[in-house]
Amino acid sequence: MLITADLQEVPEIAFENYQRRLSLIETLTDEGIDELTKKEIRQDYCRFHQVSERTIRNYLKKYRENGPAALLFCRRREKAIRITEEKIRKKIFDLLEELPTRTVPRLRRLISQDEELAPLIQKISDRTIYRFLKENNLSQEQRYRMLREHGRKSYHQFQAAHSLQLVQGDARDGIWLKGSDGKTRKTYLFGWVDDYSRKILSAKYYFDEKLPRMEDSFKDMVLRWGIPEKVYLDNGSVYIARQFAAVLSDLNSKKIHHKPYQAFCKGKIEAIMKIIKRDFQEEAQKAGFLTLGELNSALQAWIEMDYNKRIHSTTGEAPHERFIDGLREDHRRITDLQAFYTLFLIRETRTVTKYGRIKLCRNEYAVKTVAHGMVVEVRYDPFDLGKVYLFENQVLKETLFPAKLNASRAESIPEETAKSPQQVSRDSVAYFEILREKHLKEQSTGPVPAYSALIGVKE
Repeated sequence: MLITADLQEVPEIAFENYQRRLSLIETLTDEGIDELTKKEIRQDYCRFHQVSERTIRNYLKKYRENGPAALLFCRRREKAIRITEEKIRKKIFDLLEELPTRTVPRLRRLISQDEELAPLIQKISDRTIYRFLKENNLSQEQRYRMLREHGRKSYHQFQAAHSLQLVQGDARDGIWLKGSDGKTRKTYLFGWVDDYSRKILSAKYYFDEKLPRMEDSFKDMVLRWGIPEKVYLDNGSVYIARQFAAVLSDLNSKKIHHKPYQAFCKGKIEAIMKIIKRDFQEEAQKAGFLTLGELNSALQAWIEMDYNKRIHSTTGEAPHERFIDGLREDHRRITDLQAFYTLFLIRETRTVTKYGRIKLCRNEYAVKTVAHGMVVEVRYDPFDLGKVYLFENQVLKETLFPAKLNASRAESIPEETAKSPQQVSRDSVAYFEILREKHLKEQSTGPVPAYSALIGVKE
């Protein structure tokens, strides 16, 4: 289990390296991936990140003995050293011109063979050479790009073993909504799909692509269907945020990222997003929706009454039925709603002033349980600053209220550029009205969830 404070305090570069190492190790320890694929992943990682197989074995050993936190390496930032010797610079350029894929250790060995340059190269670290290559547009990616083969590589289709073993997440642009005030705003869609069944577990439109919106859709998915074992995402800013990493860590869900510019790796949700664009959004744009609530209710009706009941061409089953049949009896559910909701609060550190207060977004909150000068962890809802929560060692210690509410929310959501008005289609309007009616009728006749089974629910 990762320590939240560690994630909040580490530098950005160290956090990115930690994410990369953790993604690799969790992939290699995944029993659902065959050994041939794991071998290819290890080789690719060694080649692109200039590490040896022994290094990866050390990662695995640290991970098994001490968990994910063992892969979080933080060092004090040292003063940067530059390669100023012109002979060394010229020699590196000449060697890479002959063969761009030469690694830094190989460059060092070749330069050390020169009696004149050997004493100079010994004073220069590998990190300095890496920095020198990057500054001169000769990073490992750019050098390998010079010799990249143009032939196609064969891939085999992967599928999770059961429901909620792997969930894929993605986002896309939505439609434009013209509200009753005459302003037109762009919407954005966040979606989550079960890899095994292809069922859309959650999909919602929002007026921006910020982290709280993505987390809201993820929260909806977890509450309705359960906690996924793994989530597969791209490298979008909301998905690599340390706030979301802390949430997944607390839920004990693994996070896997595919490489940049390789969206085909999560082809299932990419294909479903195209279906939503073609079958839902094109019709929704002509339905004359005025509010986000109307749009989302229509989307929910379309998902439950149309897509999740279709026979999938690959599985030969409807996504909803396949999901239910493939769901394990011991799949994890949320049992403490209050603790679950606190996971999604924004987490920041603040120092208690000599007056016994902390400052947050132009508001001041009195602290009673911590002495002045102490650094504390504060969690808050960015859209409601009427109260914030003080945590210590992952436990709620105090609820704080502002003496004067100068700012009720952390920041406003910007409006998007307006577009020309669209013509309303009566057929589209009728189509979504029928879907809503069917969805409401099915909900009224379906079983009622046993909310009383939830543990720790407080008023």
